[in-house]
Amino acid sequence: MSGCPSEETILAFVEDRLPPEQRALAEAHLSRCESCGSLLAAVAATWHAEGRLAEAAPPLRSFAPGERVGPYVIVTHAGSGAMGDVYRARDERLGRDVALKVLPARFAQDAERLARFRQEARAAGALSHPHLLTLFDVGTHEDVPYLVTEWLDGVTLRTRLMRGPLPLEQVLRLGLQLAQGLAAAHARGIVHRDLKPANIFLCSNGSARILDFGLARLTERGEDASLTQSGAVVGTAGYMAPEQIRGQGVDARADVFSLGAVLHEAVSGHAPFGGESPVERMSAALRDEPPVLPGELGTVIARCLAKDPGDRFQSAQDLAFALESLTARGTPLAVRRRPLPRAALVAFAAVVLLFVAGGLVAFVRGQSAPAAQASRPTYRPITFRRGHVLNARFSADGHTVLYGAAWEGGRAELYSARTERPLSQPLGHPADVLAASSRGELAVLLEPRFFDADHGSGTLGLMPLGGGAPRAVLDGVLEADWGRSDGPLAVVRRVGENFRLEQPPGTVRFESQGWISHARVSPDGARIAFLFHAHPKDDRGGVWVLEKDGPPRELSADWASIRGLAWAPDGREVWFTASRTGADSELFAVDLRGTPRPVDRIAGRMVLHDISSEGAVLVDHPVIRTGLAFGQEGAERDLAWSDSSFMTDLSRDGRTVIFAEGGEVEGPTYGAYLRTTDGAPPVRLGDGIPMALSPDGKQVFTARYGERMEYLLLPTGAGEPRPLSLAPVATVLTARWFPDGRRLLLRATEEGHRARLWVFEPGAGAPMPITAEGTGFDTAISPDGARLAAVDAGGNLRVLSATGEARSTVPGRFTHQSVVGWDASGEALYLRSVSLPVRISRVDLKTGASTPHLTVPARGVLPGLISVMTLALSADGKFYAYSYNEALSRLFLVEGLAKAWHSPH
Repeated sequence: MSGCPSEETILAFVEDRLPPEQRALAEAHLSRCESCGSLLAAVAATWHAEGRLAEAAPPLRSFAPGERVGPYVIVTHAGSGAMGDVYRARDERLGRDVALKVLPARFAQDAERLARFRQEARAAGALSHPHLLTLFDVGTHEDVPYLVTEWLDGVTLRTRLMRGPLPLEQVLRLGLQLAQGLAAAHARGIVHRDLKPANIFLCSNGSARILDFGLARLTERGEDASLTQSGAVVGTAGYMAPEQIRGQGVDARADVFSLGAVLHEAVSGHAPFGGESPVERMSAALRDEPPVLPGELGTVIARCLAKDPGDRFQSAQDLAFALESLTARGTPLAVRRRPLPRAALVAFAAVVLLFVAGGLVAFVRGQSAPAAQASRPTYRPITFRRGHVLNARFSADGHTVLYGAAWEGGRAELYSARTERPLSQPLGHPADVLAASSRGELAVLLEPRFFDADHGSGTLGLMPLGGGAPRAVLDGVLEADWGRSDGPLAVVRRVGENFRLEQPPGTVRFESQGWISHARVSPDGARIAFLFHAHPKDDRGGVWVLEKDGPPRELSADWASIRGLAWAPDGREVWFTASRTGADSELFAVDLRGTPRPVDRIAGRMVLHDISSEGAVLVDHPVIRTGLAFGQEGAERDLAWSDSSFMTDLSRDGRTVIFAEGGEVEGPTYGAYLRTTDGAPPVRLGDGIPMALSPDGKQVFTARYGERMEYLLLPTGAGEPRPLSLAPVATVLTARWFPDGRRLLLRATEEGHRARLWVFEPGAGAPMPITAEGTGFDTAISPDGARLAAVDAGGNLRVLSATGEARSTVPGRFTHQSVVGWDASGEALYLRSVSLPVRISRVDLKTGASTPHLTVPARGVLPGLISVMTLALSADGKFYAYSYNEALSRLFLVEGLAKAWHSPH
């Protein structure tokens, strides 16, 4: 054990609730430390006099192995804490071990402890993040409340620190994970208020979890004020921020302070604010400056521990960015040593030559380490506001960065910044940048609309870099690029269901129903490199190149996630950011022969934007989330399970939602989930993307990725998956059940053909096309199943029969809108807009009159929100669910990668 144990550890020792390993360490220390021994004796005597020791206390309600608590079977008692007993239990329904936490019997009737226990359940249930403990269930058994969380293998940070401080690299990794977890909690309006080593769990797989939100303050919930505004000091001495000690209101910056205290102890082995009693430790936090630890990490920790909240990092996300930048630079941890004077180096070399065999080799090797260290790339942030960077490009001279961004929940606008002093200046236009020419001309996307982070479209505009209004050129554009040779402009357009790569605009070079993205012209103008994704809503894919003649060819394939592309300055390689498995991506390069190689990586996601002619690189380091929300009458609840919850369907009664999980939780194969909208934990149905929930709620039409798309019906209860043959259909874009529960309406494609509508009855033969190719629009089925409605490419709202015959056209034009459902009467439709905030209107079929119905998100557009993607309404129009896409970006200028241009292949 390094240093004296905390008062909390001594208290646990007295109560006999330390695990064997930790108890042995504590006993060894207490036997030789007079101060701790005296404190132990005083605590034990006081508690014995008050009858609070275990032998004097009334017997506790305990659960024996094999005993059932609700639907859970107790495996063993795992430990105890001040707020509850923890058991390892088995959920036999899902075949997994869980942690079951109950209030001790003597506390179950304590109103304050019970309130804090319930608050922990509410706080934990509102959160979903890889570095926060996942809550599965809450309940009561024999009047004893319990909550159920994931079972973790590992130890608490407090237990680990009893063996001494952590290695510096582990501290940096730990700090980054905890900062990201806190950022996710703060984004949901939750402040932990009791972050300390005992509330941090180090999993055996190397990740960390923040535990026990029992003291968390739900900052947006007025009913919790009685727990947080009484003036009482709630927290742990030695880790509380000064404002928390004074009983003042706290916000996310109090958690930043506590995390700084934790990291300080993890590095040094000692808490930053010492003292033999809680009062002394709190006084030290108010009065004393802790010793500053060496190195850049020490500087970051010192900023966390600033007395004034305004002097700290202003958010956990900012702290995470600071820690990530240390990781990116590669040498943030050790004290930076001054180089020895030349005379000293000569003397040192002489000593080595005289006394060490092979001394010359050793000396040369010793000199190579600083050289390698100095050659590592540097990451310098360019943007500092909260929001999303759309696209970023270098000017022709490489000294100006031009980018489009949506800051603080506002619309997308153009900005510029000089590389030598990255102070951004708005250019005064609601647009995104696409390309910059050597002639001083910008190609921009005017007022871009986003279905998600990767599908922005708008009107192509051209404008002088020196100032002036943009001139509209072409509608329906996604991307544009000239290349450094300022040759013909290449554009990517969306025409109907197809993506087109054109150069010049109007001359089609390549067309596909697959998604074409990040198209860039080579420096000499001879080639176009782009990313190709077979499914228009999935970012798996590869790097392709289009020569002057012939079809495109694939340079690098089978990436689970790929986005971001730019040419190396010499045109010999294409650089891109991608991942083979999870969501975190790295920087790669591939030459024109198709030989890939890794270039660089940082913790988390990386998206490449551009490379200057001098070799500087622009990358975004975004924190991306695809979430799921459910609402009624303007009140919304977040139902996201991890960072990639994509909603696909809502039951007609609004009580059940199905969604796909991807990202780090499920990976590229996805997982199909079902969840009730009351907030109960979701049920995993199987692999794949669930596309449509049957009217009776008993089965889900699901697509599963493999070498070819597979389709099946997954049961929502007992039963086996049922494979389906959909030939000649190759790819299903969307699916919905008819009200009879026997047939499905598919928006789908055959190999090499454009999308159309199909009707498919499982078990009754092949799907039957009901519309012509190119008419596969988002379509809603009427309550009686007799009619279909969709907005076509021209903005016309059309009504068809269930067999595809035209019925009528609703008066008016509904450009940039889509149908999301029918009114229960069958006399009106619900349409949604694309741009934020999304407005849902009720449109009368006979007159075309539009009446506002809902606006989502109900709480407004927050920083980082890019789009509302899928959206569904209940049959009565009162309930709704949607998936949203949000990203908080930090744009970096990377220097020091130029040595890699001519690496041997």
